[in-house]
Amino acid sequence: MTASRARRLWKALVDNASRLIADAHALLEDSPGRARSLTVLAQEELGKALWIYDEFHVAWNSGVDEERTVEALQRHGRDHTRKYFEAVVFGDTLAKFWGDYSNLPRPAEGESWEQFAGRRLDDTESAAKAANLAKQRGFYVDVDAAGVISCPADVDPGDVGEDLERAAQVIEMLLIRDHSRMKFESKVAYDSTLDQQFRLLPVSHPKEFGDWLARGGDPIDADGDPEDDADDDGT
Repeated sequence: MTASRARRLWKALVDNASRLIADAHALLEDSPGRARSLTVLAQEELGKALWIYDEFHVAWNSGVDEERTVEALQRHGRDHTRKYFEAVVFGDTLAKFWGDYSNLPRPAEGESWEQFAGRRLDDTESAAKAANLAKQRGFYVDVDAAGVISCPADVDPGDVGEDLERAAQVIEMLLIRDHSRMKFESKVAYDSTLDQQFRLLPVSHPKEFGDWLARGGDPIDADGDPEDDADDDGT
């Protein structure tokens, strides 16, 4: 696909991911099973967006409408587990992105870096498979081998809210990176993702968003200038 088409597709993916997060947030209290399912779907959309971003962000900086192949998207675009896997790997950089190096994963005592990397890979793959099963439980009634019936309405809320907040923050991280790329590296006109960033804020930073509303915050400045509405980090 061309760089311009890739940009349209990337924006559609991150827009859909942010809308899925907002929908999950709306369902969280009354239907945590479906909220979890939508959270997983949002991260799958993020996985596809990451593949496109990695392939085209340099071309977007130059404005050259070159054509490239996103091989990962072609190979794994319908692989739910692989898409979620990409989002999890990207999400591992979240704390470091915000300057928190206090609790970075490290090898256990007696474990080599190679063993540590292999264990982390296995853990991530297991998390992706578990997320895909959880997504299905939030949508479908099922019967297991013992005859036990499971219903989406019976899903325990558990840590669904925490997972949703983190997913929103990870999607936000990609949007902020794109904002910074456009502001500091791109030679072409700013292509705002402010709507997507703002849609995520009630979920990604609920306290700060609530405080901002209490102070009479207005989501978009009258002139629509992203430089007026967003700090250098995109928020």
